Amino acid sequence: IAGDASKASANATQFIKVANGIDYKVIAEGNIHALLKDAGTISDTQDIKKQREQFANLSTNMIALAKGTKLGAQPIYETYCPMKKASWLSDSKAIKNPYYGSTMLSCGKVVGTINQ
Repeated sequence: IAGDASKASANATQFIKVANGIDYKVIAEGNIHALLKDAGTISDTQDIKKQREQFANLSTNMIALAKGTKLGAQPIYETYCPMKKASWLSDSKAIKNPYYGSTMLSCGKVVGTINQ
């Protein structure tokens, strides 16, 4: 949301570390590899525009995973940006658009709830 490419890269690197530690009995190997590929691309660049493009793929894969796997105790909200034509997951119903940052922070709507 903040448009900080360094922070996005660092968070993607942390995501990769966590994903690499997940047992394939918990989340299928193919799902983990798809997430690792997306997060790796985000981690490897300092270009926020490219990171946001790849975040759309990561979000699509995370949404599919969240719908089929219990990820936590709290509901997760699937949120959609009509300008980007892409979704993301949020732990809050409040819209904070990661695709356009401060220029269109509140653009989007909750389109579903994934109950964990």
